[in-house]
Amino acid sequence: MPTEPCFLIAVIKPRMDRADEVVDRLRAMRDATREEPGNVFMELVVGDDTDTWLMLEKFTSREAWEHHMTLPHVTEGNAFLADKLREPTELRFYTEK
Repeated sequence: MPTEPCFLIAVIKPRMDRADEVVDRLRAMRDATREEPGNVFMELVVGDDTDTWLMLEKFTSREAWEHHMTLPHVTEGNAFLADKLREPTELRFYTEK
């Protein structure tokens, strides 16, 4: 049975007094992730609510995403961001319909 793609929306609420640091780190994490073989796309976006950002992601499988979460650019990036967010990042997972 083939594995299903994994879609994810990460809801990110940065402390706005640290927004420049947060966006710089998120962009670095995004750029490194785009080089992973299991990543299909990753985009950092913002809407009308400018103090809440979204990372839109697609991986070839849930396993590829789980592996992604163990890589240094993710673990070190998440540690760096921990005290620069208003609350922990909310992860929303989706599959194809």
